[in-house]
Amino acid sequence: MIPAYAGPTARLVATTVLVAVAVAASMLALTALVLPGDWVRTGLVGIALVAGATGLTRALLERRSRGRRYQDTAGGSVVPTLAGTAVAAWYVLSRYGAPTSQAQLIVGPDGAGRVLERLGDAGEIIRSEVAPVPGTLPIALLTVGGTLAVLLLADALAGGLRWPAAVGLPLLALWCPPLVLVGEVPTFVFVAVVTALLLLLSVAGADRRRPGPERPPASVRRAEGARSVVTTAAAVVVALAAGLVAAVSSNLPGYAGAWYQSFTTTGDTIQLAEDLDVLSSLTERSDEVVLTYTGVEDHVGPLRTYTATAFDGRRWQRGDERTGQPFTPEEVLWPGDLDTGGLGERQDLSITVGALRDDQLPVSLEPRRVDVGGTWGYDPLRDEVVGDRTDVGDVYTLGVRPRDLDPEILRDAGPGIAEDAYLTVPETAHSEDVASLAAEIAGGSRNAYDQAVALQQWLRDPGEFTYSTQLPRGGTGDPVWDFLQHRTGYCVQFATTMSVMARTLDIPTRLGVGFLPGDAVENPRTDETRWQVTGKESHAWPELYFEGVGWVRFEPTPATQTGAAPEYTTDVVDAPADAAEPREVPTPAAEQPEQTDRPAEPTEPAVAVEPEPESTLPVWAWVVVVTALLAGAGSTAFFLLRRRRDAVPVDAESAWQRVITALAREGVTLPPPTTPRQAPQAVVDAVARARGTEPPREVRDDLTTLAEAVERSRYAGPDEPSEPGGQDGSEADLADVAARVTERLSART
Repeated sequence: MIPAYAGPTARLVATTVLVAVAVAASMLALTALVLPGDWVRTGLVGIALVAGATGLTRALLERRSRGRRYQDTAGGSVVPTLAGTAVAAWYVLSRYGAPTSQAQLIVGPDGAGRVLERLGDAGEIIRSEVAPVPGTLPIALLTVGGTLAVLLLADALAGGLRWPAAVGLPLLALWCPPLVLVGEVPTFVFVAVVTALLLLLSVAGADRRRPGPERPPASVRRAEGARSVVTTAAAVVVALAAGLVAAVSSNLPGYAGAWYQSFTTTGDTIQLAEDLDVLSSLTERSDEVVLTYTGVEDHVGPLRTYTATAFDGRRWQRGDERTGQPFTPEEVLWPGDLDTGGLGERQDLSITVGALRDDQLPVSLEPRRVDVGGTWGYDPLRDEVVGDRTDVGDVYTLGVRPRDLDPEILRDAGPGIAEDAYLTVPETAHSEDVASLAAEIAGGSRNAYDQAVALQQWLRDPGEFTYSTQLPRGGTGDPVWDFLQHRTGYCVQFATTMSVMARTLDIPTRLGVGFLPGDAVENPRTDETRWQVTGKESHAWPELYFEGVGWVRFEPTPATQTGAAPEYTTDVVDAPADAAEPREVPTPAAEQPEQTDRPAEPTEPAVAVEPEPESTLPVWAWVVVVTALLAGAGSTAFFLLRRRRDAVPVDAESAWQRVITALAREGVTLPPPTTPRQAPQAVVDAVARARGTEPPREVRDDLTTLAEAVERSRYAGPDEPSEPGGQDGSEADLADVAARVTERLSART
C-alpha cells in the first residue's frame, strides 16, 4: 500500500513490482496449455531481470529529473523500455538461441537464427498437437518470449505512459489461450492479477506534474492514507469474491463452463485419433480407464479399434466412412475364409466400457464372436466392428478363438496377394534409400516371415533406437528417413517405418490402432483377475498379411512401451550365413537434423511425456551472472547519482522545509501569504514575539541565503541560472545552512 503522497521513487518501484506480479501470474495461466516444467522457472527469472532493468532505469531517470519542476523525465522517456528490451533480447537469445539446451552468456546472430527456427517448430507443434503439450524447447521459447513481450508493453503503459488502466489489455494475450482452449484459468491466477491491477490504479495514477517537496497537511495525508487502505481492501475483497464465485459456479449443473462452449468443446472422454501424423510428438495421454475386462487369467493381446491403409508420406488415413454388415452373436467375425478346426479354445471376455466414446468397438485381433447391444455391424475389409457410439457402463462379450501362429506355418505361408493399397510406398527423395536399407537388413532372409522378424528385431534393439514421446526435428522431407536418422520416436514412428520397409519387400502391410492389454488387478475376495486399460495404453502396430493365415501383428516398438514381442516372432531368424550385415544409416551433415537433446528412455510401461531437458548451466554460473549484472547496475547507479549531485543544484525547497519544520516544533508559524522575500524578516519577527528577543544576526543572514535560493528555484526562467549562492556570490551548501539555522533557532538564548 503506497499512499498518494509517497515519493516518486517509491511509486515507481511499486508500479514496477505490481506489473511484474500481474504478468508472472498471467504467465502461470499458460500451465493449462503447457505442462509445467523448467520453462516456468525460466520465465519467472526473465520477468525479474526485465522488470529490474526497466525499474532501475526509470528510478535513475527520475532522480536526475529532480529540480525540473514541470518535467517528468522518468515517465515520458522510452529509455527504460529500451533497456528492458535489451535485457529481454539477451535473455531469450542466451537461453533459447544456443546450439543445445545449455544457456550461453555471449549471444550473436547465430542465436537469432536458431530462435527463429525454433519459433517455426513451435508453430508446427501448435498446429498439430492438442493441449496440454510438453514444455519442449520451442514451446518454452514461445511462452517465455511472449511473456517478456507482454511485460515490456504492460510496463510501458503503467510506468511510461502513466496509463495503468490499460495494463490489462496486453495481459489478455496470456489469458485468452487457456480461456478459449481449456475454458478456465487457475483461481490463484485470477486473484493475484485482479489484486495487482486494482492496487496499480491506486499507485500509478499520479499527476504527471512533479509534486513539490512540501509535505501535505495532516488532513490531506489522513485522507490519502484512508483512500489507499480502502483501495487495497477493495482489491482483495473483489478478487477473493470473484474467485469464490468462479469456484462455486464451476460446480453448478448446467452452468459450469457454459460461457466458453461457443469457442470449444471439452470433456473427460477419450476417442482415438483417426489421422495419425508421423511428424508430431505425442502429448500426455489420459489416465482415465477406457475398458475393463474379466474372464481370462492372461490377456488375449491388444484390442484393436480400427485399421488404416493409406499412408501419404506423413499421415495415415482411414478413407471414406463405411457401414458394417449385420451379424449375430454366434457368428465368427473374420475377413475371408477361416478354418475353424485350426482355431484354439474359445476364451470369453466380459468387457465394460469406461471413458471411451467411439463408433468402433475394440475387439481382439484374433477371430472372435461379439455379443453387444445396439446397432453394430462388421466391416470385413477393415476387420472392424462399427456402428453405435460406446458409452460409459456399456458391456459386451468377446469370444476369442486364437489362431495357431507357429513360426513354421508363417514361413511356409509366404506373403499373400493383396490390393495395391497395402503395398504402396510414397515417392520421396529418400524412398529408394529406405528400400535399400530394408533389403540390407532383411533381404538376405529366404521368406517374408523371417524378413518381417528381422525388421522387428532391428527396430526393437535398444542399442539402435530410443523410445521417446518427443521427436527431434527432421529436415529431409521424408518422415520415415528422418526417423531412420535420429532413431527416436514412439509407436507411430516405429510402426510406420516397419510398414513402409515391409512394403518395399512386397509384404502387404496395414496399420492397426487400439489399446495394449492393460494391467491385471487381482480381487483378493474372489481370486478373479480384472484387466484395466487406460488411455495411456493407446497404441499402434503394423499388421502383415500371410497367405492362408491372414493379418498378423508384429511389434517393432521397443519393450519399454510394449513389453515382450509376440511369441510367434521370437524364433531365430532363418537367414543364410552369408547374409549382408545391416549397414549403418548414412547421416550426411547437410541432412542431419539438429539434435539438442537425446531424450531419456522411459522406465515405466505406460507412455509418459518426457520433461523438458533441464538447463545444464550450473547454478553457481547463474549466481555469478546475476551478481555481475547487479554489480554493474549498482556501479552505474552510483556514478549517475554522483554526477547528479555534482551537476544538479541543491534542493532549496527541501532545505527551507527543514527550517519551517524546526520553527513549528518551537511553536513558531508564518502567516500563509508570506513570500520567500518576506520570509527572513517574518521569521525574525515571529521568533521575537515568541521569545521576547530577536535571533542572532547570523540567523538572519542564513535565512536570507535560503530565501533567495527558494525564490530563484521557484521563479527563475528556463534560461536563467538557478544555482544557490551566498551573499558573496559563491556557491553555498544549503543543507549546511539549513542545519545551522535550525540549530540556532532551537537554542534558547
